[in-house]
Amino acid sequence: QNPGSRPKEQGIVVGCLSKKKTTTALVDTGDVHCMMIGAAGVGKTAYWLYPNIEYACASGMSFLSTDTKGDIMRNYGSIASKYYGYNISVIDLRNPMRSHGNNLLHLVNKYMDLYAGTNEVQYKAKAEKYAKIIAKTIILSGMEAGNFGQNSYFYDAAEGLITASILLVSEFCKPEERHIVSVFKLVQELLMQSSSRRGGNQFQELMSLLPADHKAKWLAGSALTASDQGMNSIMSTVLSKLNAFLDTELEQVLCFDGGIDAELFVKEKSAIFLILPEEDATKNFVASLMIQNLARELFSVANEHGGRLLNRAVFFCDELGTMPPF
Repeated sequence: QNPGSRPKEQGIVVGCLSKKKTTTALVDTGDVHCMMIGAAGVGKTAYWLYPNIEYACASGMSFLSTDTKGDIMRNYGSIASKYYGYNISVIDLRNPMRSHGNNLLHLVNKYMDLYAGTNEVQYKAKAEKYAKIIAKTIILSGMEAGNFGQNSYFYDAAEGLITASILLVSEFCKPEERHIVSVFKLVQELLMQSSSRRGGNQFQELMSLLPADHKAKWLAGSALTASDQGMNSIMSTVLSKLNAFLDTELEQVLCFDGGIDAELFVKEKSAIFLILPEEDATKNFVASLMIQNLARELFSVANEHGGRLLNRAVFFCDELGTMPPF
C-alpha cells in the first residue's frame, strides 16, 4: 500500500523469473500489441491477465478489460478503486439494468454545450470531430471500407448523414434526449414524404431550414443532392446500421452518460470493465462498437498532444475470439 514502492515503468508483463522467495516480472515497456493464446483451463486469465491488471494498477495505467463472466470486475474492481484510487466504470451488457451509462454522444454533447456558452470555434470543431468518429465507427463496424465496392458512395453518404444527425440531436434536443437512439428516431421520422410542393422527404425539408453555413447541412450534402431513389437507399443504410441500438435493456446503457470518457481516461487513473455475455451474440456488436469508438477517441486525443497520450492506456480484450471482427 506504499505508493513509493510501486513500479514506475509502464508496460505489459510478458513473463517472470522466480528465484527462491523472490519473483521478478519481465515487462515490455514498448508500444506493442500482445496476444495470449491457450486452450481452455491453462490459466490465461489467472496467470497472465490478473498479473497484468495488477501491474497496470500499480504503475498507474488506465485500462479497459472485457469480461464474459464478470469475474474480472468482481476480483479487481474494488481493489483498483480502494487501494489504487482508480475511477471505475462497469458497462454490464449481461445485466444492462445494473450497468453504468455509456452515452456515445457524451463528448459531442460536452463540446456542443461549451460552444453554445462561449461561441469559441475550437469547441465546435471538437464536437464535429467526435461526431465524425462515432459515425465512422458505426458505418465500419463489422466490415472493412475496402469491401464496400460499388456501394462505397452510399456508405460514405450514410456516414455524412449520421454525422449531421448526431450534430442536430446534440445541438437542438433536450439534455435527456441527446443520445444515439434519438439519432435513429430522427432519421426514421424524417424519412416520411415532405408536404411541400418541392417534394422529397422531411429530412431534406429540415436541412433547407438550416443556415447555409451550418456544418450539418454540408456533411449531409451527398445525400441531399442524390435522387429520390438514391436518398431512400442512403436513409435505409443509415437505419439498418442504427437498428442494432433498438433494445430496451441496451437503452439503459446507451441513453445515459457514464463517469468516464476518453479525455478523463487518459488524464486520471481509470478502469472500464466491459461485461459481455458470450451466450448472447447480439450484444457483441455494441461491445465492439464501444471498443472501437474509445480507441478512435484516444487516437484523436493523442494527436492533440504530439502523437502520445498523457498517460499510457491499455485494452485487455479477454475472449476476443468470440467477438465479430473489427
